[in-house]
Amino acid sequence: MKICILGNCQAQHLEMMLGVANQDVQIDRLPPVFMMQDSDKDGVYEKLNGADAIFAQRISREYNLDWVSSAEVRREFGDKVTVWPNIYFDGYFPGVQYVYLAKWGKLLSPLGEYHFEQVRSAHAAGKSVEEAIDAFAGDGLFETSPDPFGGSLDQLRARESDVDAPISDAIAESLAESRQFYTPNHPVNGLLTVMLERLATKADIRIDSQRAAAAPYRLDECYIATSPAIVSRFELPFDHTTIYRGRDIVSVEPHAVTLGGARDYDSKSLVEAFYRLYDAVRTCS
Repeated sequence: MKICILGNCQAQHLEMMLGVANQDVQIDRLPPVFMMQDSDKDGVYEKLNGADAIFAQRISREYNLDWVSSAEVRREFGDKVTVWPNIYFDGYFPGVQYVYLAKWGKLLSPLGEYHFEQVRSAHAAGKSVEEAIDAFAGDGLFETSPDPFGGSLDQLRARESDVDAPISDAIAESLAESRQFYTPNHPVNGLLTVMLERLATKADIRIDSQRAAAAPYRLDECYIATSPAIVSRFELPFDHTTIYRGRDIVSVEPHAVTLGGARDYDSKSLVEAFYRLYDAVRTCS
């Protein structure tokens, strides 16, 4: 059986896991959608046409390539398409976001591509490092995110209204028992295995779930600690030590941030690194 999985980095990871979990399945691999261009359409559609089953991540028609939207892929390839959601949950760390700046593009940071909205706002308002820490890691977090788990799950459920294989129920059942995400869009292998099981059931293929979950790669290059305030309020059994795995910032030059090797931060050193970054960006802009 020939399978195509269309989507972002989660799709790439599911390709790897499916290859481990069922070595008899032929996976016709695709690049992640964020690397595709209009010139890729014919080649991608040729692969999708030749597939027996297509696992298409939910992508809206507003995406800059309308032909990769899940609605368009379903219209073109019919019943062999199973749509699954972008598996996103920020309930452990509300406020995490990407930042795009004119001429800079996606602004890199001590956490790779991720920023805290609360830290950016605190810096812009001239607040102290301690005030910024309280806003995203202390009880001040609940002023803007009174229900971090429920709010994030509600957003995911809304985006699942037109998918064939949802995942929000599995997140809701397990999120307080063990960490399910390294970052908002990078799930642990166990949760991705649940997604793979549901997709495999739709395509009537068998997988070895244990082999899938034990796959040798993880989406854990960046690790954003659960907010200590959330760990305390919900009595979570993990992240009792607050460590953020990110990158060193080597340099900030006009319209370019250069990252170095891996680095662990605590809350104070992380905010200090963000403040230095934002100061440098302001100077270079």
